[in-house]
Amino acid sequence: MHCDTVNCSVSLFPAKPMIKVDCSDLSGMTKLGLAEAISDGLGGKGIALLDGKDIAIDTLSGPELGIARIQSMVVSYLSGRKDASAYSVEDKGNLIVVHSSAVVSAQEKKVSSVLPPNLLQCPDCGFLTTSQNQYEDHLRIHDLMRGIAR
Repeated sequence: MHCDTVNCSVSLFPAKPMIKVDCSDLSGMTKLGLAEAISDGLGGKGIALLDGKDIAIDTLSGPELGIARIQSMVVSYLSGRKDASAYSVEDKGNLIVVHSSAVVSAQEKKVSSVLPPNLLQCPDCGFLTTSQNQYEDHLRIHDLMRGIAR
């Protein structure tokens, strides 16, 4: 319970340390597949959520999920892949790190397309133009919408 001069608050659900899986070496599709496999393996007691380069495991009901249980799901998913020998898994407390010897190919798969040198593409919405001035004006509009001056 926390009280100040105006408000009192009671935490009904105390913060639990969240288990995370570091997937920075994985391609986007492999990371999605792993998150789905973890969620399925939790059987409604938790869910695996994408969090940047990580997968965060959130408990929905029941007791705390153990790191060993999550790690076994990660190993099981990776061992079922054709390129299973390219992966290794490391436990670092509440962080499971997935290493891949195929990092270069995973990084290449993250690149969606390469544009010709005369085309400029907006990183926010995909707008394409050949005009540098039009491109800069377009970026300024995004910045104005976010409240940032360029």
